[in-house]
Amino acid sequence: MIDQDSAAWTGIWRVAAIAAVVQLLCTLMTIAVVFTLGVEPATAEEAFTLLHEDRVAALLRFDFPSLFNVALFAVTTVALFGALRRVRFAHSVLAMALTLVGVAIAMATHDAMSIIHLADRFAAAGSATERELLLAAGEGAIATGWWHSSGGFMAGLFLQGGTFLMHVVMFRSSRFLKATAIAGMLANGLDLLHVLVGVVSPRIAELLSIALAIYVVWYPLLAFDLFRLSRRSASDLIDGGSAS
Repeated sequence: MIDQDSAAWTGIWRVAAIAAVVQLLCTLMTIAVVFTLGVEPATAEEAFTLLHEDRVAALLRFDFPSLFNVALFAVTTVALFGALRRVRFAHSVLAMALTLVGVAIAMATHDAMSIIHLADRFAAAGSATERELLLAAGEGAIATGWWHSSGGFMAGLFLQGGTFLMHVVMFRSSRFLKATAIAGMLANGLDLLHVLVGVVSPRIAELLSIALAIYVVWYPLLAFDLFRLSRRSASDLIDGGSAS
């Protein structure tokens, strides 16, 4: 007998599997950028100078790969809700809602476009006073951006907290490998601790950056499970249609 309700999710699971592969590529790119080009510029002056000298390197260091990575959580969390809604409906809804709110906050607090706009104005500034004002505005943009603001902090809590909860539900499901659930809990759990501990002790929080390596394990497992789920659902639909 065909599960028509699950069959309706087939396309979403397939798209989410592709999204997980793209998230893996974004994570690998982020790691490569950190080790070859460096982390995000710490000051507005450094950011403006970098944009003037090497715009491509600046865009990479402004964490655009992570921006796309976070945006794709909106796709994977909806797909996971579709797969886990019958395991723990209330928990799955809460996990999806938290993750989507986290994604929305993260998109709103990313400061790269503001810095780029200010840097272009800084390059065209005609006086020292104007440049000083633009540098001050740049420092303000960095202070209210992704990594330094209350909004960024809450984005991390919602995003990692929601995804962690979704994988707690996943652990009880036979549709996913236990390894996928465990890797998801470890990656997002450590990242959640990184957000919380970072407020108290940035040095200790740096040690929790090991979560980045676990993401490299989790994304392929997640993509595999979602591809398998979509193929199984599509196969059931075809077999059921042939039988009828």
